[in-house]
Amino acid sequence: MNVGDLVKKRWGKIEPWEQGTAGLVVGYHVHAHTNPAFTGRSIKVRYPNQPIRYYREDEFIAIKRKNNV
Repeated sequence: MNVGDLVKKRWGKIEPWEQGTAGLVVGYHVHAHTNPAFTGRSIKVRYPNQPIRYYREDEFIAIKRKNNV
């Protein structure tokens, strides 16, 4: 996934504002005290009327790529 992609949450705990709504990937996050080989990188996702939150990248699917790639 790339910054600017529209994503939809498919796995994990799905909150009410995530159901049937697309989020926007606004950045990446790697925690300083965890090993990215085990946890992977996290993505920062912004939903409408919600603050930016960190999620595991594998919980999402890209529904619209930024550059249509």
